[in-house]
Amino acid sequence: MDVSTASSVASVDWPTIISQVGFGGIIFGAFMFLLKWVLKTQEKILDNSKEERATAQSVVQGFLKTLEQINITSNEYHKQSTEAHAYQRAEHEKIMDGLNNVCVTTRQHTECLEKIKQNLDEQGKVLLRINGYKHD
Repeated sequence: MDVSTASSVASVDWPTIISQVGFGGIIFGAFMFLLKWVLKTQEKILDNSKEERATAQSVVQGFLKTLEQINITSNEYHKQSTEAHAYQRAEHEKIMDGLNNVCVTTRQHTECLEKIKQNLDEQGKVLLRINGYKHD
């Protein structure tokens, strides 16, 4: 018995069918029809879910690839930044060494100039005494 359309269901002689298969047979047939419909619907749902999972998986793979590229770029930047800071530190150390050398040299020159000044003062006093001037 094919129960696919409403017109074929209406043209069926129900009393004859009930007498041949019984009321249980009718319920069993309806149950089988319902079961077949549920299984087809479930199959469509599973197919749609499979497609959605494949799409979601490709999106996740894209995210992972993007994160990996960001991580690689971040690591390269970190490495360049570390190298730049090391170079800057080395340059600053050179500058500080130069400034320290200037300070040491300036101190030495200051001491030397102070000695020269004292020597010149002493020579001036000697010249004044030699020339007969009295100096306080």
